[in-house]
Amino acid sequence: MKKHATKKLGIWALAVLVVLAVVFIGAKTVFGTKDSINVADVEIKLPAGKTAVKIGSTQTALINALGQPKQISDYSSQASYKQGTVLNYNGAKFYFVHNKLTNFEITSHKFKVDLSGNRYTTSIGNTRSDLPHLRIQDNAAFLDVKSDDATADQYLEYDMSDNGKVTKILYNDY
Repeated sequence: MKKHATKKLGIWALAVLVVLAVVFIGAKTVFGTKDSINVADVEIKLPAGKTAVKIGSTQTALINALGQPKQISDYSSQASYKQGTVLNYNGAKFYFVHNKLTNFEITSHKFKVDLSGNRYTTSIGNTRSDLPHLRIQDNAAFLDVKSDDATADQYLEYDMSDNGKVTKILYNDY
């Protein structure tokens, strides 16, 4: 009888270890540092806006979602040999190549960046604690962005001040 109880206790102990391992691995996946997201999850919108734009959106879609820009001008990137158009808002620049949104730089709290697959939003002025799932180095948080188009590496960067507040949000393909 003692042998049977010991065997039963061993099975329970093994079951508890398996459950704890699954919980630990699952928690690390859910709460651990996030290294990458899908490009389709990156959305830009106004705080009160219902319409969001994504990488690959047209200039018309961006203007419909964010309003008329302060300035529209041509740009040329010698680093990536691209020519296109930049829509300049007060506190944000949106870069287009062949009428498709390719990059952005946000420095104003008037714009929000949602990561829809992760269900969290950030904007200028948020703190380091608002970016718990990102890889943080010095005064910047980074997130690699993956897409079906593997021709360029892409990343989302949150620059922070010394007191840990987000000062700039960049999306770039390099």
